[in-house]
Amino acid sequence: MQEREHQDKGKVLANVIGDDLFPAVHHISDVKQVLEEMKTTAQNLTEPQIKALLFLREMGENKYIHPEGNPYDKIFKFIMEGKVLVANPDYFLDAIEALIPKPPKPIIMAEKGAPVKK
Repeated sequence: MQEREHQDKGKVLANVIGDDLFPAVHHISDVKQVLEEMKTTAQNLTEPQIKALLFLREMGENKYIHPEGNPYDKIFKFIMEGKVLVANPDYFLDAIEALIPKPPKPIIMAEKGAPVKK
């Protein structure tokens, strides 16, 4: 009974060590899938930009001012579709860099066991 518990604990410990020390390498297909998903949301909009877009949409839905329909729809669609065309390349490069597994940083201990700050 105790031998079986030791084997189970050993397997659990091996899984934990294997997961932490040797992270799984992402395949290029994983990176490609993430970049494909990011295409539609390429440019991050700031809070004032989002507020302006919402205000524009609300103004266009006012039937008293615009009885024929929303004249700002084309502008709204152009901004939402055009933000992909003007995306900063760093947005994609940061995503690729985040997907690359990094080795853990070594912990340097002082004489009495206190961590050393660089």
